[in-house]
Amino acid sequence: MSETLTTENGRTVLRMERSLRHPREKVWRALTDPAELVHWFPATMELDLRLDGRIAFTFPGGEDDFVEDPDNAGVIRAYDPPRLLEFTWGDEIQRWELAPTADGCVLTLTATYDDHAGSASFTSGWTLCLDALDKLLGGNEVHREHYSVLHEHYVQVYGLDHGEVVADGIRYERQLVQPREAVWARLTGAAEVREGELPPAGFVAKGIDPGPVGQAIEAELLVYPWQHGLVTWKLRDGNGGARLVLTQTGPAEEFLTAWRDVVETLSAELLTQ
Repeated sequence: MSETLTTENGRTVLRMERSLRHPREKVWRALTDPAELVHWFPATMELDLRLDGRIAFTFPGGEDDFVEDPDNAGVIRAYDPPRLLEFTWGDEIQRWELAPTADGCVLTLTATYDDHAGSASFTSGWTLCLDALDKLLGGNEVHREHYSVLHEHYVQVYGLDHGEVVADGIRYERQLVQPREAVWARLTGAAEVREGELPPAGFVAKGIDPGPVGQAIEAELLVYPWQHGLVTWKLRDGNGGARLVLTQTGPAEEFLTAWRDVVETLSAELLTQ
């Protein structure tokens, strides 16, 4: 298994390659037959197998869905059995290729999308899906770390554990492995957050002198002033957990590491829940 993450024309490109000890034709059926797709693909698919054919995606309910706010329609852009299937999934493009080898085939998935911060989640999810595909085809079961541990591994591999300096300060976008409510509880220490009072310590980095909370929405938003600007925490539903977007206006370089410590400590604590 190999994974690479690049940027092309402003979009993120994830390329995953896996060697399978199964004939290409057998793998092709698993890629295109809804009766087989249901056992490993993250959505139920109804597809018209032809160039420009339509695809409909449906998703099971529950917290294990890893697709964030999915657009449920797609179109087949390339179709060359049993070598190539390319289709859209909302704004994403997925390209599935099969190349024959002496003992089976090599499967290559190339996914092109805009949500760079979600790349660790996408890679982890597809890794587990491809494990399920291999098992469906008769391969050996792969024993891996829990999804959340796998996710954090790819965060490190892709360098998604760093904030960035922007025009007015700092921006830190981080996919987390627990839902918004669990993240909020960890940040607050289960204490109630009140506007007009100081924020809980979990929301404050070293060197930040916080003022009273100006706006608070449980498990969604917390805003407070500090000595040089404004700190804003936003949480929304993401891929496999909450998506955090943290911004701090004002001086940036000297506080970038301090905020990284806060966010990555939070991420590590969420792994133990």
